[in-house]
Amino acid sequence: MKETLEKPQQITFDITDRCQMQCITCSKWKTNSIDVIDKELSTEDWKKVLFDLHSWLGEGFWFCFSGGEPFLRPDIFELSDYAHSLGIKIASMTNAFGIQNLYEKIINSHIESLNISLNSINNHNIHDLSRGRNGAYEKALEAITNLKKLRDEKKSNLGINISTIMFPENIDEIIPLVEFVTRNKINGIMFQLLDDKESFHGYNVQTSCNTQNYKMPQNLRNKYFNMSKKAIEVIDKLIEMKRAGHSIYNSFEQLEAMKVFFKNPDDILEEIKCDVGSTNYAIDPYGNVRLCFNMEPVGNVKENKPQEIWESVNAHNCRYLTKSCKMYCRMLNCNFKGNFVNFNKSFITKFKNKILKVFAGKF
Repeated sequence: MKETLEKPQQITFDITDRCQMQCITCSKWKTNSIDVIDKELSTEDWKKVLFDLHSWLGEGFWFCFSGGEPFLRPDIFELSDYAHSLGIKIASMTNAFGIQNLYEKIINSHIESLNISLNSINNHNIHDLSRGRNGAYEKALEAITNLKKLRDEKKSNLGINISTIMFPENIDEIIPLVEFVTRNKINGIMFQLLDDKESFHGYNVQTSCNTQNYKMPQNLRNKYFNMSKKAIEVIDKLIEMKRAGHSIYNSFEQLEAMKVFFKNPDDILEEIKCDVGSTNYAIDPYGNVRLCFNMEPVGNVKENKPQEIWESVNAHNCRYLTKSCKMYCRMLNCNFKGNFVNFNKSFITKFKNKILKVFAGKF
């Protein structure tokens, strides 16, 4: 029986594995630029992908430039212009380390949403250490300040957002970051849980993870356990702040699920159905299509059109494997948005009971 497929909802262009950072939360920085720069899709290759996606999905869909650091590709603005000409909306991620000469271009481009990584606001060392690069905090803050000023002067519609990973060293920075966003009228902030850094790998170095037999590294599990009590208190405060009108993009459901996750990560693993194979469509720097960034690619856009790959046997097999996946990345922002509907009813009841126990201090 042929599966019934909806069109993908989360389109990502990982246009390069290259990056200037050496983040503790990622391993893409292990990519050697010299080894991959000639293997990346060309400007014309990406334009063909955009044309084929538009022919399949129509106008008005969003995609996100990701990486690596997307602004290491000088053709990002040409690609943005072409996407806009097709009626496609564009977002982008950036570490902001190398965009100091690009502020005008970014403001004048057709990129509609820019997500800047920032892991602390009061202690610059926390951000620098998490990024593995001295001066990372200074450049990120400079980019946020100058882009917002230039945006307001030019009356641009660029959305400027902050993306923050939550980990033990920055847990006391989370609330001040929200206050910073509100005080400076930044569009919003999105929090993400710390994940296994091997999940964020350069595709030339590591094609996939062992998703069927995965075990969370003990050091990562220990980090979750050691920060759990404080993290739950902070998340409760985030929920309160979101209700009060602070621009926190995480849904209430995701914030509540984070609390359960900190109590026991395995509860989430057992009770949330991963649906990325039916919602996500990512193209890596070399043209490989990945419905899940941790699984093997299901095709290559140099050989087949995006729709053919989406409907292929390889894609069907990938969707099947998500049912038995042992990884925890279903809690990540790019996955969770579409997944809350997949909580089963019994879990919702258990979920509420666990929250009540957390409120009662029963750790």
